Amino acid sequence: MDDQPTPDSIKGAAALTKGIKLLTAIADAEVPPTARDLSDQTMLPRPTVYRLLAALTEAGLVRLSSGGHTYQLGATLLTIAHRALDQMDIRDIAHEHLLKLRDQTGETVHLAVFSNGAMLYVDNIESRERVRMKCSLGVSVPLHTTAVGKAYLAFSPQDQRESTLERLRLDDVTGHSITSRDALRAQIAEAERRGWTTDEEENERDIFCFGAPILDRRGNAVAAASISIPRFRLRPMAEQVYVAPLLEATTNVSRILGYRPSLSGAKPKAAAAAIRIEGRR
Repeated sequence: MDDQPTPDSIKGAAALTKGIKLLTAIADAEVPPTARDLSDQTMLPRPTVYRLLAALTEAGLVRLSSGGHTYQLGATLLTIAHRALDQMDIRDIAHEHLLKLRDQTGETVHLAVFSNGAMLYVDNIESRERVRMKCSLGVSVPLHTTAVGKAYLAFSPQDQRESTLERLRLDDVTGHSITSRDALRAQIAEAERRGWTTDEEENERDIFCFGAPILDRRGNAVAAASISIPRFRLRPMAEQVYVAPLLEATTNVSRILGYRPSLSGAKPKAAAAAIRIEGRR
């Protein structure tokens, strides 16, 4: 009988639920909201909103703006959030989204992180097709020849990116690889503009890849995901077939990590994929 909820515990749970609704509304707001804004958005009575905001402010979970009329997330909540993110494993966060991406596209998908000047594969989900790209976990691949590498570079902080680029060895891996630093910078600039990258047989012959970054709350890359397709199976309308579901997956993972386009300024988006299949050198 001791496990039965009491009226006080039920009341406390209801207050907690309402408090979470307020915190979520403040976090999602493009500009700091007023109590009236929060009441309208959450459909909670204004007296309830004021009472909960007072409690949340006292706990340091929200704070009043300098003008005293709008609310923002408080330092205590930010500390809790950062500690939670530090304890998360990017593989655990991303896996279900990568699984969905594999099922949507029918192709092998990868998750990679930056390590020792290269990209390290930390998760992959293979295509169910008989002919498919295979890759073992723990394998490192070059930055300049892979979609994951170029996606990571494109959304790295500028000073870090330039330092990495200056140290890169631009080896020609397949005969299609970028070996010019200027050409690589141009591809990275284009990837930063449109939000995704390609690897057109640059790391493995007869394999095309599309990549996109996974971003933290500042809009900086912490990892990258990619889809790998055998050349003979590459379908037309690549931006809809491959890029759109890829960006959906990476954006969903990025949001879990705290990424918000309006806050970071970074805006990954799909654009037309011009894939040159015919007439390769």
